[in-house]
Amino acid sequence: MEYKQHYFEYIYRAKKTYHLVLEVTFVALFGMVLFLSFLQQAAADSSKIVKWKDDKGVTHYGDKIPPQYANGENSLINKQGITIKRNKPVSYHDLALEVAEAEQKKHDHALLSAFTNENEIDLARDRNLQLDQVTLEGLHLQKTNSNKHLNDLQNYAASFKKKKKPLPADLAKDIASNQAVIAKINLQIVDRKAIIDATRKRFNDDKKRYIALKNHANGTGPKPEPQLVSVP
Repeated sequence: MEYKQHYFEYIYRAKKTYHLVLEVTFVALFGMVLFLSFLQQAAADSSKIVKWKDDKGVTHYGDKIPPQYANGENSLINKQGITIKRNKPVSYHDLALEVAEAEQKKHDHALLSAFTNENEIDLARDRNLQLDQVTLEGLHLQKTNSNKHLNDLQNYAASFKKKKKPLPADLAKDIASNQAVIAKINLQIVDRKAIIDATRKRFNDDKKRYIALKNHANGTGPKPEPQLVSVP
């Protein structure tokens, strides 16, 4: 019985030692593979040449790009002189064009999703214009009343001049104040008309765009050109 116990203990220790040796061997082999990969990559990198341009457009070659030119145009060349990688900086124009085209697609999708026919665009335009038109009518009414009041004040002032009497300071102040009010109303009328014209143009452009998109989708018209893309 004691012999069997010693035998099983021996087998247990032998298996434990075997697994430990396997683990150590695996770690060693894995480390060796990583080390060899590192050496291979280092050797490959050392055989490559970097080509870049400075701020004056002069081309340079070396093993490392100076930090101030890292974001500029550059290339990676292998030892055979073959360009294996090119890095071209994204210009402001290209980036702006990409953003504008994305906005155009978003606008077209919203346009086709919001309306089922072109008449609905006209109705939406009229709804959007209602408040501005009511505001414009109110401004014209204010201007009419202010002009009438100014005319009364000026007639009253003329009576003092006719009698060769000095114009009361309060009357002169009221006339100037009323004239300023009318000038302000005129500016508001101009602004409101500009808003109304812009709204009409926006909906008219949307209507034309909608028709063009529908015709293209139905196969009865060409692909419409982008409208929102306007990049300097």
